[in-house]
Amino acid sequence: MLTCLAAILAAAMLTASASGQDGDAPAPAPADTQVMVLGTIHFDGGGGDYVNPEVDDFLSAPRQAEIAGILDRLEAFQPDRIIVELEPEHEGWINERYRAWRAGEAELTVNERDQIGLRLAARLGHDQVWAVDYQNGMDFEAMLGAAQAAGQTRLLDAFQQTIGEVETFFARNADGSVRDRLIDANSPEAMDFHRMYLWLAQAGTVDDPVGAHQMTAWWGRNMVIFARIAQIAQPGERVLVLYGAGHKYLLDQYFDEAPGFAVIDPLDYLQ
Repeated sequence: MLTCLAAILAAAMLTASASGQDGDAPAPAPADTQVMVLGTIHFDGGGGDYVNPEVDDFLSAPRQAEIAGILDRLEAFQPDRIIVELEPEHEGWINERYRAWRAGEAELTVNERDQIGLRLAARLGHDQVWAVDYQNGMDFEAMLGAAQAAGQTRLLDAFQQTIGEVETFFARNADGSVRDRLIDANSPEAMDFHRMYLWLAQAGTVDDPVGAHQMTAWWGRNMVIFARIAQIAQPGERVLVLYGAGHKYLLDQYFDEAPGFAVIDPLDYLQ
């Protein structure tokens, strides 16, 4: 058996040597796709998040200057694609607005898709941005109601405590610069708040695990977003993903564990 194995290895080495002599060396594997997930607060103060940090007028001259400074930093990443939090069926709509704005025929809104996504795309000479969002619904009230019905006071207390920590964390820098607020939103401390979802996952009973079913939707939503980004991105590209900060934890995890991708920390550019 060992003799046969040695013969096979020797034959393989001879084949490789002959290939090299003929100048037909194997092509190198494509480089990893670099993905930077920039978690954002909502610049218009809206959004469907359970906690929405307060904002002032991000269209004011001082805030616009701050946003320009952020664009300077993100431009250094030189993304080949910019992906925004919007459903694919609205991709044509935002790119039509993008083209109209570049032609001087429209104004940008305060939304972070416009203020970071479209403005950076224009700086880089991109023809479009990409939309990948997926909505499948997540019912917070159903989970909290199930926990209440099941007498899970420890769980409810832990959830409310985490919500309080989130509110305090984002309120501490409410008057700070836009860059400081984005640094907060992408910090390890902010990522740790994702534990809130695992408190909610426990809501309900063994026979009716309401929380687990709802959290399956949350993990699944982010899996679809990940898959859509992966389907759009090409090997070796640099991709900027502009998304609500609550999505960053899972998207980073998915890309970190997926072969062929490298996760880029936005703090390396923002700080």
